[in-house]
Amino acid sequence: MITLSKKIAALLAFGLFTQNQAQNYLKYTVENAHSHNDYQQEIPFWQAYYANFGSVEADVFLVKGKLWVAHTEKELLPERTLESLYLDPISKQIKLNKGSIYSDANKKLQLLIDIKQDYKTSLNALVSVLKKYPEITGCAGVKIMITGGRPQPGDFKNYPNYLSFDGNLDTNYTADQLKRVGLFSADFQELVQWNGKGIPRDEETEKIRQSVSKAHAQQKPVRFYGAPDFKNAWVNLMDLDVDYINTDHIPDLKKFINTIPKNFYKNTKEYEVYQPTYKTDKTDKKVKNIILLIPDGTSLPQYYAAFTANKGKLNVFNMKSTGLSKTNSSNAYITDSAPGSTAFATGVKTKNTFVGVDDHGKALAQIPDIIAAKGMVSGLISTGDVTDATPADFYAHSDNRNSSEPILKDFVSSKTKILIGGPTNGLSRENVQKIKDAKIDFYQDLKSVKTINNRTLIIDPLASQRISNGRGNWLADAFDLTLNNLKENKKGFFMMIEASQTDGGGHSNNLEQLVTELLDFDHVVGKAMKFADENKETLVIVVGDHETGGLTLLDGSLKEGWVFGNFSTNDHTSIPSSVFAYGPHSQEFTGLFENTEIFHKILEAYGIRK
Repeated sequence: MITLSKKIAALLAFGLFTQNQAQNYLKYTVENAHSHNDYQQEIPFWQAYYANFGSVEADVFLVKGKLWVAHTEKELLPERTLESLYLDPISKQIKLNKGSIYSDANKKLQLLIDIKQDYKTSLNALVSVLKKYPEITGCAGVKIMITGGRPQPGDFKNYPNYLSFDGNLDTNYTADQLKRVGLFSADFQELVQWNGKGIPRDEETEKIRQSVSKAHAQQKPVRFYGAPDFKNAWVNLMDLDVDYINTDHIPDLKKFINTIPKNFYKNTKEYEVYQPTYKTDKTDKKVKNIILLIPDGTSLPQYYAAFTANKGKLNVFNMKSTGLSKTNSSNAYITDSAPGSTAFATGVKTKNTFVGVDDHGKALAQIPDIIAAKGMVSGLISTGDVTDATPADFYAHSDNRNSSEPILKDFVSSKTKILIGGPTNGLSRENVQKIKDAKIDFYQDLKSVKTINNRTLIIDPLASQRISNGRGNWLADAFDLTLNNLKENKKGFFMMIEASQTDGGGHSNNLEQLVTELLDFDHVVGKAMKFADENKETLVIVVGDHETGGLTLLDGSLKEGWVFGNFSTNDHTSIPSSVFAYGPHSQEFTGLFENTEIFHKILEAYGIRK
């Protein structure tokens, strides 16, 4: 018998376990997936098996001495037997894997057999059939579980030890009886009325938690049949520590669970944000300097993911002027980065892959060249290739964003003073010579540059490293180096800073990369806001060129700094980009507007008429 003290100890241990594991979606794998009504799948058994599910279920009826598989008696067919659909395939795989159900001997499979008729005759028939499959009954990696019609707990001992039984949470089992209970199941719809949308009511949450705790206190897994079967429901069931997630949608649950490691992120480097003074914010004071910050591939979901990870703090969210930028290109509903930033740099919508040119390939005037005529200077920084679309849009002219060599050549003839970023294929011998002939200071390491005096090109391999792979404070250092030079120009400056690899996080559906890159970028946003407060003539603008990944946020904790998301695509979407502005004329960046308006609003803030 289990003593009361042992029960209490187990319950307390479980309570501590669930507290420590709360929202720890990372512990779920496809071994926690249960293929409910598996026999109704297009390919019974095999679809769940190749998805590496840990559990499958078959409803059986005893017909003419054989166990037929179907949901109802009306659907019974003689060729659909337990043997043909399940026992034969399981036997085949055990033999193929030399005694293991999966090639990975650590993986297990639970075969849940739901007895739909008199359990005595059906179980006797099952035991008789299983005598033909000693490889199954003797396999430690296969657990045969009886649910539906099943014997009273006192009769468990009358059946072979290779059979386990589905438990009832309201039944008190002896220690010996409990050994034969393989898991606990409960009817979800009898327990609560929650339909899987939103979160359960508090009293319903408590009922579910109590059921889970009761099973876990007896060191058994738990599942709920009849539970809602879609993403939000899965999230909540995992959050409530339910062991087996029921589904009739095998591919969807497989993908969802397998992508959890890339969709979950907990921040370990919380930081305090800059507290703005707002003294010049939204004023009509003339703007001498503009800092444009572009987090590639981001919109509100990405920002809010970073905000959550930093426990409810983000520099960009301290900007009071906010808007939305429509991102479509001239020839596509969904833009790529080339026309996305060309719109910012020139005020013209162009075709996808076009850099600094119109629909016909004609060169467009860009901000650095336009303001140079007024005696102003400019600098461009990117955590990607210096010839990639976003930085190139501000100095180059090409109908192909991948033409790195001619793009870099355009920098030599542009009016841009400073270009800093990562390695490029465009650094040919001819371009190196042109850079030298133009007397442009060329460096291949940011750290080696103490001050900037002349036109400068820095191509640093460290720039293209992820923040999680050791880039460190590279972006902030590049910002400081560039600002220290540009601010000395009495007539003003323009600076563009691109966080390139936020976009990479969206393309690879990697929430950790996306969030860590965006948090690194946000440090620079804080630096720009601080300078704006000190300088009093600087406008700071933050806007993404497009959204990447179709990110949705499924769960998170502002208190604990973790976030759980889901991506709908590995490419760009048409979602408008969030716009934030701080400083004089920031009020002009509110509402919904075309991305080309960023360019016109910048020139207006400078007092330049084009």
